[in-house]
Amino acid sequence: MTAPRAAEVQGPQQHAAIPLPDIPDRLALRPCHGPVLPFSADMLVQCVNETATRQVPPHRVAGAALPKRFRRGTDLFLRLTLSSVQPPEKEMEMIRRVTGAAAAAVLLTGLAACGGGSEEGGAGSATELTYWMFQDRTPQAGEVVEKIRTDFEKANPGVKVNIVKIPKDDYNTKLGSALAGNTVPDVGILDQPLVSRFALEGTIKEVPAGTLNEADFWEGALNTNKVGGKLYGFPIDHTAVALFYNKALVPTPPKTWDELKSISAAIHQKDPKVAGIVVPKGDGYGAWMWPGVVGGAGGQMVDEANKKILFDQPPAVEALQLWVDLLPSSPREITDSDQAFANGLAGMMISGPWDVATIKDQFPDLDFNVAPLPYKTTPAGNIGGENAVVFTKGKNEALAWKWLQHLTNATNNTVLAQALGGFPVNKEAAERDAATFGEQQQAFLEQLKVAQARPAIPQWIQINDEIIAPALESALSGKMTAQESLTDAANKTRALLGWNS
Repeated sequence: MTAPRAAEVQGPQQHAAIPLPDIPDRLALRPCHGPVLPFSADMLVQCVNETATRQVPPHRVAGAALPKRFRRGTDLFLRLTLSSVQPPEKEMEMIRRVTGAAAAAVLLTGLAACGGGSEEGGAGSATELTYWMFQDRTPQAGEVVEKIRTDFEKANPGVKVNIVKIPKDDYNTKLGSALAGNTVPDVGILDQPLVSRFALEGTIKEVPAGTLNEADFWEGALNTNKVGGKLYGFPIDHTAVALFYNKALVPTPPKTWDELKSISAAIHQKDPKVAGIVVPKGDGYGAWMWPGVVGGAGGQMVDEANKKILFDQPPAVEALQLWVDLLPSSPREITDSDQAFANGLAGMMISGPWDVATIKDQFPDLDFNVAPLPYKTTPAGNIGGENAVVFTKGKNEALAWKWLQHLTNATNNTVLAQALGGFPVNKEAAERDAATFGEQQQAFLEQLKVAQARPAIPQWIQINDEIIAPALESALSGKMTAQESLTDAANKTRALLGWNS
C-alpha cells in the first residue's frame, strides 16, 4: 500500500505531534497509545540500528511499520504521521542520510498504516457484530470458532457475527489504524499488557456489573483484565510456564527451592558435562517468568494501590538469589544452546506448553515430563495470553457483551483455548476437561490456578525489558549482588512512574 498524501492521513488529535530535531519539522512521531517520548535524530538512528539486532525495547520503534524482525513486543507501538504536508524528495533524501534506508522505509510505510481505515470495517447494524481475533494458530481453530459463531447466531435469530482474523504480527497495526478512524470492531482480542493502557485511555469499555461472574474464572486470569479494581475484559486463552524435567536424570521432580538446588547440584556433580537446570537469562523473556518465582517466596512485584515498588524487598531478592545459586551447577557454557534440555545436556528447564509439542516432534526419544514450579513458601507462577474487550467506539455494546459471555462460557472455553494453543481459565471447564489434556500438560493447568497477573501499569513492558531484565542479568553475571541490582532497578522504576516508595 502506498503512502497517502498528507491530507488523507488521519490520526487521533488528543496527542500532540512531536517534531524530530534535525529532521524536517513537518515530519513527526505520534504515539498511538501512552506517554509522549522525546526523540532526536540521533536517538532514531540508534533505535533503528539496534532494533535490527533486537537490542532495543519495542516502545522505541514504529512497530506499525517495521518488518517482523524489528518488532519484539506488542504493548507499546508508535505510528508515524505527517503533521502538515508530505516532505519533498530532497527532504526524504536527508532522512535517508540521517536514519539509513531502513528508517526511511519505516517513515514511509508508517504513513500507510495511519491513513483512512481498516479494510475490515466495523459493525453495520444493531443485529450485526464484528469480532477481531488473531489468525488461526492451529488447524482446528477455524472450525472451533466457526461452530461457536454458528451456535451464537442460532441462539440469537437475526444476529450476524463477522469474524475478522488478522495475523498476530499485524494485529496492533490494523487496530491502531481502526482506532484512528471510524472502523473499530465491536469486540477484539488484546494481549494482556495492553488492557491497562487501553482502559486508562478510555479506548475500551468497563465490563457492566452482572455481565461476568468473577467466581467462574481463575483469579490470575481475571486480574489481567483489572485496572484500578475495575474489570475491562474477559479472559480468553491463557498459559503459564512450568518445570520440564528429564526423567532419566530427575526421577522425581522437586517441589521446593531447596530440593531444586539439591537435585541440580547432584546432576552436575555426577556428570560435569550436564547442567542441573537451564537458568533463565536476564532478558525480556526471563523477566516475564521471574515474577512467578517471586510469588513462590510470597512476594509481589508492586503494590499498585499504594504506589509502592516491592521487587527490591526480601522475597524478590531471594527469588533472584535462587537463580544465582543455581549457576554453579548449571554453567551457561552448557545451557546457552536453545536445545540444551532437549539434547540431554540439562536435567531441567522452565518453559511453556509450546515446547511440549516441539520436543515430542523433534526429540521423540527424550523421556520427559512437566511439573509445577518449585516454590519456597507459596505455589505461584506467571501468566500469559490474551483477553477479549469491547471497544468504546464500537456500535453494538449490548450484543458485544452477550457474545463474550457465549465465547467464554464453560461449554466453549476449553475447546476454544485448546484450539488457540492455551488452556481454559473458566474453572468449571478446566476441572471438567482436565483429562482431555495430556500428562505433560497437566502442570500448566495447575500453574494457572495460582498464577499472578502482571501489574496493571501501562509502562510495565518497558519496565520489564529495560529495567528488570538488565537487573537480573547484572546479578546473574556477577556484576552486582541480587540486592544491589534490584535496589537499582526499583529506584529507576520509581523515577519512571513518579512513585516515592
